[in-house]
Amino acid sequence: MSRHELTAFERAELEALDRILAHEPVGEEHLELAALVDSVRAGAPRMDPAFRGRLDERIAARARRRSPIRVRRMALAGGSLVAAAVGFAIVISSGVLNGGSGNPAQRSVGAGPARASSPAPHAFAQANGGAPSAAPRALPSPPAAGAAGRLAHQSSSLTLATPVASISRVAARIVAATERRGGYVASSEVYVQGPASNASFTLEVPSGRLGSLIAAVSALGSVRSLEQATNDITNAYDDALAVLATRQAERTALLHALAHAATASQATHFQDEIDRIDRRIAAQQRAIAALRSQARLATLQVQVIAAAAPGPAHHAGGGGGPIERAFRDALGALSEILAVVLVALAIALPVALTALAFWWSAGALRQRARERALRSA
Repeated sequence: MSRHELTAFERAELEALDRILAHEPVGEEHLELAALVDSVRAGAPRMDPAFRGRLDERIAARARRRSPIRVRRMALAGGSLVAAAVGFAIVISSGVLNGGSGNPAQRSVGAGPARASSPAPHAFAQANGGAPSAAPRALPSPPAAGAAGRLAHQSSSLTLATPVASISRVAARIVAATERRGGYVASSEVYVQGPASNASFTLEVPSGRLGSLIAAVSALGSVRSLEQATNDITNAYDDALAVLATRQAERTALLHALAHAATASQATHFQDEIDRIDRRIAAQQRAIAALRSQARLATLQVQVIAAAAPGPAHHAGGGGGPIERAFRDALGALSEILAVVLVALAIALPVALTALAFWWSAGALRQRARERALRSA
């Protein structure tokens, strides 16, 4: 199937995939696809070094016996086939993970308050009548340092609702998603005890990956609220640098005075002052390092609560009984299994196609060797 036969949405997905594979920026509607590509790359199998060496030697030996033009043609054909297969598998698995069909950008967010702090607030919440909602699009993450060199600390708060039986599984997936993006769990608390079950996390992640983490975590349950805020810390950072420069200048002056002290008591006094300044300099350096860490890392607060059971009116409608809930749970589990299978295929398919290309090349070489042997005989 050529790209001309695809729908406009499918072509947009493939073009976004090409930019993601080339490490180029994409729009916010493709953040979930970028997160999926990062996950596939992180979980890709690693080739054994000894096997890689033997494979390189065999490829080099065969390449020396073949026509350069033939080698280039086969490399181009094989590369195009592998790239197309990887793209097709990732696009399909992305569609399954996004809910089966439809543009992810058209999804809604559950009801919840929104607030933001100055000077650069980013808040996101949309009323949904209390009904469960699909995973939202993550807001564009504000940069840690803008074009004018401003430093900012990003913070977000996300509340999810999930069935009581799924809270432990969701908690484990939140931790895994954070670690895959180079972040860590600053604090966590998981309480599983009937309807009162809940979990809370404080996650630290590189600022540029906050949007990807929000998208991944939002897909694990029904989003009740999402808040994002940016706090400019440039002035505090500049003030800390100015204080450090002042302390260092004071130390330089004290060292000069110590070198020209006329008496032992003066030298002792200057040395005590230098020790005091050294302690202040060390404290100031720690404060500057903390501000740099705030600009480099973003904070995501995640609260997981137990989803409320359907009320009597919902049961009376005939669509919310235990059979329907069991069917929805089974369908959700089947979707997750299918998504895992598709991701595994996206990893294994290029390897299999590469091996098939090598096998076909070896067969062609053997056939040509036989033909030359027959002609020479």
